[in-house]
Amino acid sequence: MPQSSSLIPTMTALAAPGAAAVILTALRPRLRPDVSGSRRLLLVVGLTISAQVLHFVEELLTQLYVEFPTTFGFPAAQQSVFVWANITALVVWVAALIAVRQGVVIALLPLWFLGFAELLNLFLHPYLALKTGGYYSGVVTSPLVGVLGIMTIRELARVTAKDREESRSDES
Repeated sequence: MPQSSSLIPTMTALAAPGAAAVILTALRPRLRPDVSGSRRLLLVVGLTISAQVLHFVEELLTQLYVEFPTTFGFPAAQQSVFVWANITALVVWVAALIAVRQGVVIALLPLWFLGFAELLNLFLHPYLALKTGGYYSGVVTSPLVGVLGIMTIRELARVTAKDREESRSDES
């Protein structure tokens, strides 16, 4: 099998959080007026991104890029691709958080993705640990990122609105 096939399990797993992010960005296209001063948004999403750094380090040190694809019969991914993808995601999430606080609605997309990807981590890593009968890369930090992912989803729902009327009703 070609080396690029090692990305199939990861891309398949991330399709659901990606779809959820696109749908919620479309369904909740407005930011509430107070989003720029929302310390809670900054705290919750900032903690989620920070926890993802810990999760990434655990996955790197325990070679998730080898373990995940080979669990499904695919060749191991390259460590450099795994590192590059994770660092890029972290940078995008930090930039998106800054942009959302400045009122850039499209920046919600990567933050919704972050929340749902962390929710996936909450279930996928423990499931794979049970399936393989022992420790599975990322399982230690998956509860932390999963709970913070739920908090991120809730916070994004709080700072967004479905339409202008909902957004305006919060101003009064």
